[in-house]
Amino acid sequence: MRSPFSLRERTPSAPRARPAVPRGPRAPLLPRGGFAAALLACGLLAAPLHGADAPSPSPVTVSGSYTAEVLTVAAGGIRRGSAFRGLAEADLQADLAALGAREGTVFHLSVLGPSGSDVSARYLGDLQGASNITTYDQPLLYELSLAGRFADGRVDLKVGRLLADCEFAVTDSSAALFNSSFGWPTFISANTRNTGPAFDRSALGVHAGVKLSPTLRFQAGVYDGDTFDSPNGDPSRYADGLSFRLSRSQGAFGIAELDLTPHPAQAESAPVASVKLGVWAHTADFADQCVASRCHHGNGGIYAAGELPLWSQAGVADQPGRHLTAFARAGVCPSDRDRVSQAAEAGLCAAGIVPGRGLDLLSLGLAYAGIGGYARQAERNCGVLNPSDYELALEANYQFCLGSRFQVVPDLQWIHHPGASPLQKDALVYGLRTQVTF
Repeated sequence: MRSPFSLRERTPSAPRARPAVPRGPRAPLLPRGGFAAALLACGLLAAPLHGADAPSPSPVTVSGSYTAEVLTVAAGGIRRGSAFRGLAEADLQADLAALGAREGTVFHLSVLGPSGSDVSARYLGDLQGASNITTYDQPLLYELSLAGRFADGRVDLKVGRLLADCEFAVTDSSAALFNSSFGWPTFISANTRNTGPAFDRSALGVHAGVKLSPTLRFQAGVYDGDTFDSPNGDPSRYADGLSFRLSRSQGAFGIAELDLTPHPAQAESAPVASVKLGVWAHTADFADQCVASRCHHGNGGIYAAGELPLWSQAGVADQPGRHLTAFARAGVCPSDRDRVSQAAEAGLCAAGIVPGRGLDLLSLGLAYAGIGGYARQAERNCGVLNPSDYELALEANYQFCLGSRFQVVPDLQWIHHPGASPLQKDALVYGLRTQVTF
């Protein structure tokens, strides 16, 4: 999951569910405040390259953002408390066609500077992750890629250190929600090696997309099977993102998706109906959820996602359009090797519902993660009288856009059965997130 406010021109996704991460002894490469200040300085220096009033577009653009949030567990969970998170991101994109390369060849580089504490690990104990910007506190390389277009733009190819969460299983309308489950889906992140190629760890890989018709697109990607390069899931190992290791024991992660858009958008910001069908696979070995001595070679699952505009009103003059859009996504995978064998999300996104505030967004979402039968049986075999069952997260927020470069987002979440435990008290979480771009 990448940050939900990523500045790159890609389909937004929010990041993914992740386990609690221990804080290792490794010190950051730069002081946290100094890293954020360096990113801000780069952005200010680069502003003339991509400003709205620039006489002509530059082949090199530099941009950045800083996101800060405070989430408070007011009731339930492990205990009451508040956690601060900060995330700085800097992006550089170069159109190599200006240097004589093939038309459509683009180089991209991005880095992250995270800071703060993890509300899920310290206070909440949930399964899906209440914050989608939680990561190990270490400045790191985020993405490094080279992309090109072929066959008159119908085919695109990208290689390098890549992210899959911004390409696959994406629902645009859920991008403003905080919970990780609305980004990189739980039915993938919980059942691959170290959550797969998504925020905040990219992986060596290749991605290709083919536009089969004006309404139908196919895409597929193959990636390194372990983004941490750590069989034990230690996020402090190679935390700077500079590890480029491949091995047979890590396996490979592959994913493919068919995207149908019956009626393409007539305007850039207009919502469109879409249906996505996908399949994913991982070639590493996975332990059986019930029998400790048993091992399964490979893992995988299927999923479907869709969005449907329920109401829309075209913009007039300099006022953006208004719309109400529904989204939904669900996936399943084998319960004999996956603890979370099914997960689903659904919700609504309304834009411009307040007169005079056309850029604001109201988002509502419901996320479900269910524990498979094999994992539940294993708990019963160990004498657990109330085995894990499911976690349900309900979220609502409102994104105030104060100009084009600053947003303020108050958020409220209710978590039923945190950690999928029927014995854990339901949690109430409220928070505030701000983000500035440059």
